[in-house]
Amino acid sequence: MLTFGQVPAYQTDVRFDYGLSPDRRAFTLSFSDLQVPAEPDVGKSALPITSRVFCLVVPLEGAEERAEIAFHVSDGFVTTSDGATATAVFSVNGQTTIADFRDNADQSFRQELKLSGNMPPECRVCVFLLAGRDSTNPSSQAFLNVLTIDAEII
Repeated sequence: MLTFGQVPAYQTDVRFDYGLSPDRRAFTLSFSDLQVPAEPDVGKSALPITSRVFCLVVPLEGAEERAEIAFHVSDGFVTTSDGATATAVFSVNGQTTIADFRDNADQSFRQELKLSGNMPPECRVCVFLLAGRDSTNPSSQAFLNVLTIDAEII
């Protein structure tokens, strides 16, 4: 039976909690600071574009050659004002989904991705967040975050 490994093998500097289910066929990644703000320029020369990347390698264990794994970016939130945009890119082993948000967004979001076929020895999970604001509008701003990623072997 295919299961997730006990300890993530590689990670970037974003802090997270790794919750592995008792049967090791599901996990949840919880974040407290996976976010990007593009703050309004109030005389402090705020950058008009900000980004953040999270990467993690989770080993797969077991004898199954083929399987399907469902990934969900859950509890994401975005807010943008006039002239601001935000983008969330979620990738696992080269399969990618993108969510683009235009000006005046104020919503939660969810991204789903299914990895299926021949199973590699690991899941290479990557999240890229990008927020941008109109640099000619000093009150323009954007904010994007992800609170959890869930994965389950189906």
